[in-house]
Formats: sequence, C-alpha cells, structure tokens
Amino acid sequence: MPPPADPERRSSHAAPGDSPGESEGERRSATFASFGVRESTQSGAVLAGRYQVRGFLTRGSTARVYLAEDLVTHAPVVVKMLAPETAASAEFRSRLLREAEAAKAVVHPNVVTVLDAGQTDEGAPFLVLEALLGESLGEYLRREGTIPLDTALILLKQAAAGLAAAHRAGVVHRDVKPDNFLLLGPRGEPYGLKVIDFGLAKLWTSGDGSGAHNILGTAEYMAPEQILVEQVDPRSDVYSLGVVMFRALTGHLPFESVGQADLLRHQLFSSVPPPSWLNEDLESGVDYVVGRATRKHRENRYPTMDALIADLDVLLGLDAREIAPPMLVVTPDIYVPTSERGREAANLLAEKFGQHASSIPSSRA
Repeated sequence: MPPPADPERRSSHAAPGDSPGESEGERRSATFASFGVRESTQSGAVLAGRYQVRGFLTRGSTARVYLAEDLVTHAPVVVKMLAPETAASAEFRSRLLREAEAAKAVVHPNVVTVLDAGQTDEGAPFLVLEALLGESLGEYLRREGTIPLDTALILLKQAAAGLAAAHRAGVVHRDVKPDNFLLLGPRGEPYGLKVIDFGLAKLWTSGDGSGAHNILGTAEYMAPEQILVEQVDPRSDVYSLGVVMFRALTGHLPFESVGQADLLRHQLFSSVPPPSWLNEDLESGVDYVVGRATRKHRENRYPTMDALIADLDVLLGLDAREIAPPMLVVTPDIYVPTSERGREAANLLAEKFGQHASSIPSSRA
C-alpha cells in the first residue's frame, strides 16, 4: 500500500501492550514496526549524531518524512526533512525554520511537539517531532465522507484549543485544513487531535503586514484577507476552522466544482451556506456557529478561538445557555480591503463575478 499523503501521518510514543517474556529489544522492535515504514536511501543514517533513520513514512510537496530512533532515549521520533529539490531554496528552508520556531513557542496537548532541529551533513535542514500513531483528519474525511457530530465537536474543540494556544503565543497558523490536524488513535476511532505543520505560520503581533505577494495557504479554507494577501490575525484561523467544520459535518466544501479563480471569488464575496442545507440532521446551533466563524468581515467573526470554544461547549451540552443567531457588528458583511494592493486585487476578482460581487469600499468600514 502506498504511503499516506500527509507528511505528519503515522507518528507515537504509545507502544503496543507488553507481552510476558518479551525482551526490551523485542518490545522496541514491535513499537517501530507498528509505524509500517519502508526502506529508503536514508535508512540507517544517523542525523546530528543522535537520530538513526529507521525508514521512510511519507512525502509532502516539499519535504520527506522518516521514522527514526532517538539513540539517547531509544524512543521513536519523526524526522521531517526538506526534499533534495527544495533543500537549496532559501524560501523553503525559511519555512522549515519558521515551523520549528512557531511550534516550539506553542506548548499545548493539542499541538504537535517539535523536539529538535538540525541539518544533515549535506546541509539539508530537518525537524524532529514527537511520534504519534494516527491519521490526518483529511485522510479520515476522504475515506468516510463525514464524521459523527458528537465526535466532530469534541475534535474540533481540541483543534480550536490548540490554535488558541498558538494565538496566545502570537502565532497565526495560516494553513488550517483537515490535513493539518492529526487524529490520535486507531484508524477510524480517533480519541484526540493535534495541530500540525506550522510551516506557513506568522507572528501576527509583529505588525508586519508586508508578507509575500503570493497567496499562502489552501484556497478552499482561506479567509478573505488571505485571498487578498493582507494582514492576518487569529480571526483568519477562525474562518478556516469554520470551513473545516462545514466539511467535516456535510462531506462537502462550501464552494465546490469551481475553477481556482472562481473559488477565490467565492471565498471573497459569497456567504458560506448553512451546513444544514446539506445535512438536515444538524441543529440550528451548528448553523449559527459555522455562520459566525465564516463571516467575510472579520469584525463579524468570533473574536477569539476561546469564544468559538464557548459555543462548541453549548453544542456539546456542557453549557446550558442557548446559542442565538449572531448579530453583525459591521453591516453589510463584506470584506473591506485594508491596502491599495488589496483593493486592486478585490476589484480584479470582482470584474467577472457579476452580481455576486459587492462593491469594494475604498476604506475600512
């Protein structure tokens, strides 16, 4: 079977149950075997004099992921290493270092732990991450379609808690999507979740609004301000998590079967439909939560992940209050570009969007 698509898939310190008579070496071998690695050219290599590669796990668009043994603790770890074709790129090296710095700044049970960072003898940078057995939420949804409501709400609350911890550390993830949530536990029976892959994370408290001129993130889940390459803040991740919630509970994205340009236009101009439109078993409270999380004007969204968590607690029955239809702080609910570049991009996207595109105000509302 080919390896999974998610770079952080198959990763845990949890070992199979010890059997009477097993030697320590046999138990360790069983633990490493549970990850299902494949042989690779890196197998046997020792990185930084400490991490011996046991085999290949998977690959992403820019990195390769290996299972290794920490020769000091003898525990399994995951090594994420830039691929040869990207290792020489200053941009991708910077992203990997940013991922290490961002993840190290966030210490939380629902965020994957970065244990170490270094570079190979050839100069390729790598990260060492805790190893966790599981699969990504993206893999789960591609296989199952949806996730049961109660389970989804528990896992989404954990995702929000991990992202809230990142925000408290001044970090915005910027690539919140199902593939960047690792479900812990046996396949199809998740008991927990961790946020992974901070490669596009940004220190929002720095006030640096320059950023890159390229759109960074995954368009299906990006907030309007990301579409226009404008300054992000924690509410950008709130929007993306709202789209993840829609996907997990309906089996669909809010905007499907459209080209990339139209997808960007929909993300900028079109309201996310209520999830009950596709799943009639969902209560109105779910519609309210997704609707508030995915408002176009960020002042109309949940101000923080903690505020979103409070309403998830209501849906979970942990809070007796009722969720009322969210009131708009700014009307109409239109994203207002904050820069000349953003206004130009919005007007360009609006040109072929006809009646779906509202006029673009010249200044912040």
